[in-house]
Amino acid sequence: MINPEDFFIGRNVELALLEKLYASNKFEMLIMHGRRRVGKSYLLGHFAGIHPKNVVYFTGDKSSEKANVQNFCEELNKVLNAGEFLKAFEKWSDVYSFIKNTDFSERLVIIIDEFTYLYNSNPAYDSGLQIAIDTILRKKNIFLILCGSEVSVIEDIIDNSSKPLYGRKTAELKLFPFSYKEAREFFPNYNNEDAVTAYSILGGIPFYLSLFDDRRSIKENIITHCLSTTGVLFNEVETLLRMELKETYFYKNIMLAINAGASTFSTIKDKVGEEASKISKYLNVLCNLGFVKKEIPCGEKQNSRNTLYSICDNYISFYFMFIFKKQNMLNGLISPELYYERELSKERLNTFIGHRFEGICEDWLRSQFYDGKMPFFAEELGRWWGNNPVLKKQEEIDLLALDDENAAICECKYTSEKFDEKQLSDLEASALCIKRSKKYFIIFSKNGVTSGVENRIKDRNEYSVVTLDDMMK
Repeated sequence: MINPEDFFIGRNVELALLEKLYASNKFEMLIMHGRRRVGKSYLLGHFAGIHPKNVVYFTGDKSSEKANVQNFCEELNKVLNAGEFLKAFEKWSDVYSFIKNTDFSERLVIIIDEFTYLYNSNPAYDSGLQIAIDTILRKKNIFLILCGSEVSVIEDIIDNSSKPLYGRKTAELKLFPFSYKEAREFFPNYNNEDAVTAYSILGGIPFYLSLFDDRRSIKENIITHCLSTTGVLFNEVETLLRMELKETYFYKNIMLAINAGASTFSTIKDKVGEEASKISKYLNVLCNLGFVKKEIPCGEKQNSRNTLYSICDNYISFYFMFIFKKQNMLNGLISPELYYERELSKERLNTFIGHRFEGICEDWLRSQFYDGKMPFFAEELGRWWGNNPVLKKQEEIDLLALDDENAAICECKYTSEKFDEKQLSDLEASALCIKRSKKYFIIFSKNGVTSGVENRIKDRNEYSVVTLDDMMK
C-alpha cells in the first residue's frame, strides 16, 4: 500500500503548471476545480510544501465573513509576520488594503481552497475580488489560486461574461480522476489482474485508492472498507450525495435505473416515473458532477438524439450494484464475510469488472494517441452503436477512434477465455458500419488470443493485441 502522506503519485503535469505559474514573477490567477475527493487539496498541499515560506494556504468555510477573514489573516501572518494588528481585520476589503500597502520582497502565493463557500457569508465576494484584482493584485508579485469542488458554480463564476470575475483568470486547471496506469502506482504488490480489480471498484479517486492495502487480498479490502459498517466507503456515496445535492433520493433513483441497465433517456424516465423535464435537469447535474456520462456514438454530431447514459464513477457503480439494496442485511443481519461469499462471486465480480475494463482500455488508447504512438491522430474517440447496413442488424463497437480517413476499431474482453476466431470475425463484421478508407483492429484481451487468431493476424500490421501487461509499458 502506498501512503499518500509519504509519496506523491501522479499529477506531474499539473504540478509542472503550478511551478511554471509560480516562476513567472507576475500576477497569476489560477482556477482549479474538480469533483470532491479527486485530490485538489492534496496537490495544493504538496505544492505548498515545496514553497513553505511563500505560500498562504487558506480553506474557506460556510461561517461568517468576519470568521473567514480572521482565519485567512492568521495564515497570512504565518508567512509575513506582519503583526498582531491583522487580527483586527473583519472584511476582505481590509485584507486588500493591507496588500496594497505592503511591499513583497519575494513571490507570494495565496491559495484559497473551497473559495465558493465565501459566497455564503458575502454574496458580493466576487465583486470585491474583481476590484482588488484590477486595482491592486495585478500590480503585485502574487500568484493567486482559487480552488473548489462545486464545478458548475465555479464554471458559472469564471466563464459567465456577466459575472465580475470573467476574464480575470490567467490559467485554469480541472483535475480529473487518475487513469488506470496512474492508479497502478498505489498497488506495487498487486499483480495486474488484482490491480485492475481494485481500479474497477475504486476508480481513479486518490482517496479511495489510498485505502486499499496491497499487502492484503482484494477480498479482505472489500470486506474491510466497503462491506463493513465501520468501513470508510460503506456510507461514502450517501455522504458524497448529501454534500453535493438536495433531493438525494431522486438522484439515487436515476443512478439506480442507469446501473440496472436503463441507458436511454426514455428507459430512465420509465423506470424512475417522473416527468421528462425533471429527469433531464437532474441528469445534467449528475453529468456535471462527473457521476454520470452522456455519450453519443463516436463520429456522430453533438446534437444527435442517439444518446446513452452510464455511471462513469467506478465506486458509485460498485455501490449501487453490490451494497445499496442490501444495506439492511449488512447492518447486523449478515456478516460482511458471509455477504461477500454470497453476493460477490468471482463470476459476478468479473462481469462488473468487464464493464469497467472498457474505460481502462479507453484511457490506454487515449494515451497512445496523445504520445503519437498510433498510425494516425484521432480526432474522436469513444463507443459506437448503430445499424449494420450490410448485415441488417444492430452493432456495438467497444471503442472507436476516427479521423477523416482512418479508423481504429477495438474490442475489449475481460474474460478467462482467450479471444477466439468467432470474436475476431464479429469484430471485422462491425467494421462494415464505419466508412473510412483505412481500418485498424485492436484486440484488448485479459488472456490474449487463441492460436487460430494468432495465425489469422500474423504479419498483418493493421491488427494488434493489447494485454494487461502491455497497458503498463
